[in-house]
Amino acid sequence: MKGQKYNARDILYRYIKGQCTQEEQAWVEDWYKENYSADFEIDSFLAEEHFSSVWQDLQLDLDKKSTWSFRKIAAIAASVAIILGISTFYLLRPLSLEDQQIAVQQQESQIKAGRNQALLTLGDGQKIHLDNVAIGDHVTENNIMITKLDDGTLVYTADALSAPLQEETYHTISTPRGGQYKVVLPDHSIVWLNAASSLRFPTAFKGSTRTVELIGEGYFEITHHQHKPFIVMSQDQQTIVKGTKFNITAYPDDPDKITTLLQGSVLVKNSRYTKAAEVLLQPNEQAILQQNTIVKSKVEATDAVAWKNGKFIFNDTPLQTIMQQLARWYDIEVVYSTSIKGITFTGAVSRFDDIQDVLRKISLTESIQFETKGRRVMVRH
Repeated sequence: MKGQKYNARDILYRYIKGQCTQEEQAWVEDWYKENYSADFEIDSFLAEEHFSSVWQDLQLDLDKKSTWSFRKIAAIAASVAIILGISTFYLLRPLSLEDQQIAVQQQESQIKAGRNQALLTLGDGQKIHLDNVAIGDHVTENNIMITKLDDGTLVYTADALSAPLQEETYHTISTPRGGQYKVVLPDHSIVWLNAASSLRFPTAFKGSTRTVELIGEGYFEITHHQHKPFIVMSQDQQTIVKGTKFNITAYPDDPDKITTLLQGSVLVKNSRYTKAAEVLLQPNEQAILQQNTIVKSKVEATDAVAWKNGKFIFNDTPLQTIMQQLARWYDIEVVYSTSIKGITFTGAVSRFDDIQDVLRKISLTESIQFETKGRRVMVRH
């Protein structure tokens, strides 16, 4: 990787997106701690939403200076915070000892939402933590250049100056619990990976198909290629497409493997049982593979990809399924004190809400109690 470039826009953008390096994060937060309250914090979801308007107001200053001081960076971040409704009085007033103790307790007990983070494993086994890679940095392996864009997306492009590959090289992108990531594949198809997921793919699609392997959940936007179908292998299932938009949920610990189609058409097959049925999906249809049976139904497809757009959308969803999703995204352990069979929840919440707010919304509509200790959430009915 080439050297990091430090400038106000990149560092602030990475900070509110949770993508900056530990060194950059320390520089910004040290300034906050010196000038604001110790528990000063940016809501990354709302900050991203308002960032463009704040930056537009400051564009004139940027044109005058190519490099800004970290005092200027912090001032911009503070303006974002004020837009989010944080009181200027609260930010500037000195904290009492009681306030400081409460702030420390809240900070210690807070369970943060997930963010853009993933591990890239190259063909030679080298591992790269993508959340520590600076925007604009790139690495070249054989004839492929891999670049990180300003929104964190990882893009694969062929290097015209390099000799063609003689053998296929495979890369794997893996997200941890509490992580997500977006990658543009060598054929320009786009994949968003949800938490605790991985995608294995060749750095160049040779042969008559474009085949990748998915564990977990991914949303795909596939470029059309009439003579080279795109195939996703996922937990005893094949999803075959030529150009379309769809979502696959195929976690090892989930009994159901779910494929939801937004656009185009896909053929879903059971890859383990050769005589098993296969189904062709049309938009707003969903296929559920359970053991050796595939069931097709009509759905609101956009609900299945709400996670990609920063939301949880539940529609009479079993509570256990909801808690599985929260466990992966917030990296928590869920313990059930009593049976929750038959309990469902309907509603929409931001994936960037504090987990206590999410649990509170569920408990308000259902006779459920939640107790949080560290990273463990206990559920009682």
